[in-house]
Amino acid sequence: MAIVSSYVREDWYYSVDSLKEQFLFTRDNYGSDSEANNAFRKFIKDLLSRNILKVKKRNTVEDEADVEFENYTDDDFISTENKYKFGFVGIIICQNRIIYAYPKYIGKHNALPDENPTNELTQVIRVIEKYSREKAKQDVREINLFVDESDSGKINTLSVMLFLLEDYAANGLYENEETLIEINGSGNILWQKTVDETYPFIRDNRPYYTELYTKRDASDDDDYFKRLHEYTITRCSQEIEKAGLTSFFSLPIADLSEDEESSFGDVDFIEEMLNSAIAVTYDDRKISVLKAMKLYFKSGRILVGDTELQVMGTRTFNLIWEEVCAKVFSSQKGDSRTRHPNVTEINPQIDYTLINKVFDKKPPTLVELIKQPIWKKYSKGSKGIPKETLNPDYLRFEEGRTRDKYIFYILDAKYYCPVWTNETIQGQPGVEDVAKQYLYFLAYKEILEKYHVSEVKNYFLMPKRTDDVSIPGYVKMDIMKNLGLGIVEVRMLDPELLYKNYLSNNQLNLSDLH
Repeated sequence: MAIVSSYVREDWYYSVDSLKEQFLFTRDNYGSDSEANNAFRKFIKDLLSRNILKVKKRNTVEDEADVEFENYTDDDFISTENKYKFGFVGIIICQNRIIYAYPKYIGKHNALPDENPTNELTQVIRVIEKYSREKAKQDVREINLFVDESDSGKINTLSVMLFLLEDYAANGLYENEETLIEINGSGNILWQKTVDETYPFIRDNRPYYTELYTKRDASDDDDYFKRLHEYTITRCSQEIEKAGLTSFFSLPIADLSEDEESSFGDVDFIEEMLNSAIAVTYDDRKISVLKAMKLYFKSGRILVGDTELQVMGTRTFNLIWEEVCAKVFSSQKGDSRTRHPNVTEINPQIDYTLINKVFDKKPPTLVELIKQPIWKKYSKGSKGIPKETLNPDYLRFEEGRTRDKYIFYILDAKYYCPVWTNETIQGQPGVEDVAKQYLYFLAYKEILEKYHVSEVKNYFLMPKRTDDVSIPGYVKMDIMKNLGLGIVEVRMLDPELLYKNYLSNNQLNLSDLH
């Protein structure tokens, strides 16, 4: 069967029949309804087992995220009473199908895009990769993360292939260089060795050397690991191209080797050779390449077909949305007065003894200024025990209209796409989210009043769909507003603009939110 490529949206509910149609589980493709249903059952079970799909049964309101498979019959998986929703953003390869799962904000609230959002999803994948690398504190994907620990230690073949191809595009082939000492060669002259080991002839009281020792670095074109790298890169490139992902990831098509795998020995021998090389190699890049090749040969080595499910993406895109907003608008919540000039400039005389914490010698960060709840027993000698407290997504001081006036921003990035009309709203953050936004304000109220910071901007930041307005409205709780805590403004932001700045490490002005 040919490769089937499909686009799905993570928050959209799909009926069993619509999934069968979209992914071509039909009698025409399988020969009979029975074979098509068997293949579809396996497809659904694979996706549910990885929490990529969520199932919603008839007469239930909430998603049933944790499916007890042992209590399910085969027919339960394809019951027409079920509806399925993708809880994943990225690329999924399952059987002969490549699924592009895009975020919930692409399209309109009641309609999917007319065209496949390839460009948007390509940018989203780059954002996910950058986020993953920064969290792992790696310039490239951490090689040890290629084993998916959430799936019984199975190797993510797609990640291994992408790593090898991206490394090759950036650094070229694996080279084992050796130093050659030659006589009258083309390299640098080794004068000390020449003086010590050759005889000059003297002319006009000056020595002349007819033989000069030279040194040059040369790569061994017949080196086992260089040839193995060429073979591996070629096979990875062919597999990525066959899956139709070469242009999606902007990767080179590499045709470097005509060798067969058998020319390198069986898989056990190849693994033994790679282990030996890793043990005596000290170059970080070479170690990463050797480990990646080892994982490649331990994996299934093919992407599309009767293989393990392959994924590249995330089930928690909400965390990425929060990180993007914090980076693009440059949050100060982790800054201390000694590390960030604005905090020092704004509050040069802040009395940190106002805070009920002990900070050793290190000044507190802005988020650490929030007082902790104290737990205390009703018993003699009991001490108050401070425990973890509120943790807002984003805090920042900004200069106001005049240099002696400042604005305090409290932003909360919410990965919600509410459907909002003049009469109704659905899909909005819960009341606890609204209450927390007010509590963040209340937690800083004493300090802000002490230092005459009178203007506070409190915002929910959400991704904008094509049919959303940028400034749709606000949310308020009168019991909080009457305490002078104002309202929480809602802003719908253009994700493409935010991602562009996130990927290029640029910041946007907070004044753009007004």
